[in-house]
Amino acid sequence: MDNQKPPFPKEQLSRKQYREQLAKKRAAGQEEEGEGQTRQHYAQDQEGQNREEKTAVLKRKLNIAIVGLIVAIIIVYLVLFFVG
Repeated sequence: MDNQKPPFPKEQLSRKQYREQLAKKRAAGQEEEGEGQTRQHYAQDQEGQNREEKTAVLKRKLNIAIVGLIVAIIIVYLVLFFVG
């Protein structure tokens, strides 16, 4: 608990200075990465997540289908064994 940062910086900024500082940071961030790129990255991430979710659902359904077929095969063999 001794390593906690103080909630406020040591030097006090006026509101105007703080707003200017934020504007500079935002401008630097926009120069590095444009708005269109961030939206594209977000859309790609969402599409990737949707694919992963759909893949997980399909895997689950496939596993259920495989287990159902195995159980059906076993039942058929048991019926043929005891009836025949």
